[in-house]
Amino acid sequence: MFFSGIVSMYGQDPVFETMKSELDRNFTILNKEQIPAYYIFLRLEDIQSAGCVGRMGRLQSPVGEIATTSYLTSAVRVGDYALDNTHELRDSYGGGLSVGQEQVAADKNPQLIKNAIWGQLDNLYKQGIQTYEQVKANMAVKVEQEDKSPDFSKEKADKYYEAPLGDLKIDAKIWEDKIRKYSAVFDKNNDLLEGIAIFQAVSSRTYIVDTEGREIAQNSISYQLMLIASATADDGMELPLYKTWFAYSPEELPSDEEVLKEAEILSEKVSTLKKAPVVESFTGPALLSAEAAGVFFHEIFGHRVEGSRMKQESDAQTFKKKINELVLPKHISVTFDPTIKSYKDNTLSGSYVYDDEGIKSQRVEIVKNGVLKNFLMCRTPIEGFLHSNGHGRAQIGEAPISRQSNMIVESTQKYSDEELRKMLIKEAKSQGKTYAYYFKEVSGGFTNTDRFSPNSFNVSPLIVYRIYTDGRPDELVRGVDLVGTPLAMFSQLEACGGAYAVFNGTCGAESGGVPVSCFAPCFFVKRIETQKVAKSQEQPPILPKP
Repeated sequence: MFFSGIVSMYGQDPVFETMKSELDRNFTILNKEQIPAYYIFLRLEDIQSAGCVGRMGRLQSPVGEIATTSYLTSAVRVGDYALDNTHELRDSYGGGLSVGQEQVAADKNPQLIKNAIWGQLDNLYKQGIQTYEQVKANMAVKVEQEDKSPDFSKEKADKYYEAPLGDLKIDAKIWEDKIRKYSAVFDKNNDLLEGIAIFQAVSSRTYIVDTEGREIAQNSISYQLMLIASATADDGMELPLYKTWFAYSPEELPSDEEVLKEAEILSEKVSTLKKAPVVESFTGPALLSAEAAGVFFHEIFGHRVEGSRMKQESDAQTFKKKINELVLPKHISVTFDPTIKSYKDNTLSGSYVYDDEGIKSQRVEIVKNGVLKNFLMCRTPIEGFLHSNGHGRAQIGEAPISRQSNMIVESTQKYSDEELRKMLIKEAKSQGKTYAYYFKEVSGGFTNTDRFSPNSFNVSPLIVYRIYTDGRPDELVRGVDLVGTPLAMFSQLEACGGAYAVFNGTCGAESGGVPVSCFAPCFFVKRIETQKVAKSQEQPPILPKP
């Protein structure tokens, strides 16, 4: 719902009036200082959450009361759009946008909100002028910077209003009974040290106002169900497995029958994994399931097309100078689209209407037929990309930077699983290997993008199989980490399958944890590298489970 007039918003939601009036009062004063504040931003987030936890068939944490919290985040920019206090302080690991963050009264008491805004903005302005002077001094004694784009982009200011959702409502008895029942499956398996079921519902309402006239009020509500089963092998290696479901309504979550079936499968997998052999380091061909390929692309590709990090001289800037160059095989295209909540019947968790800078979300085509076309941009410009495309994102209390949303990786190739397997075995034989690997399930990963450490990545598989070239049955193994460097790995992407899957998760980076999705096909990779997983040296339990 859009409103052309400010009055209609204020009439429905007085929080706007409180935030806007205090914003204007502070800006009127700070904008006239000798070193002026040229931009101020306020974000107020109301969070309601509820959930319950079951452990081995018992209720460990009941639903209880709905938890309600409100957080105020603010930012002050000193100087002007071309050069301000967020500019990188080279060789001092400083710079970047500082924000104020604190919890405020959940009842939205106007005076308490105004006091919080005043206190934050006063502190941020004082910090800002000190940093701004440091920035100018730093520029005077350092070499000329390569990227001469402004520090802040000028964007159209929208006014957008969604009516409040009302209080979050959860049927406590229904979900507590479900969680008991789901976790009870794990109690039947004596191999398991932990067997947990978790249900969580989160409703948020975000208000954004700034001195450019931006006024945004938007809502978000999500539901998550998770199963966790874990054991410890005789050599001390911890073996956790997970299954999660994400939805925008409780009705979209799976039925009891489906969850119970998945719990049984998870329990059985952990027992089998406990007895599986530990692998040695390996280099050779591999298959990545669609889910594993999604995490793989998120880590080694997605973070390297986040525009704001390329502003920093300390970043490796892997793709910054590669626009209109071939960076992936010609059959692969990559798009990020936070404007949609599902794709090809798969629910996507990285969706939003406006980003955390108050910029409308946009579909962004990053790679078309293997050729790099664009970057994910917030309001931190880089040369050639001077405007945001709605990807400035942050966790509560953090400063937004360019972040991923819903990543969609697609290929014109549609090889069947059988065809990919034949390719894998043929390639393994040609490399003189007696086996290759199939990465079926993963838990996440991490990557380095700076210049001071190797630009490597690590994807953490959970379920991995050896596929033997002599026809022996596939063998479940454990203790594998998929590692490597991005450009070398991209050069080894050989073929894609026709089966796709989605991985919904939380991505952690400089601006905190944000929900993201990765939709991708399965991949055949000619050469990967693995290393052993770190493991505990503690002995497993001596006494049997009671």
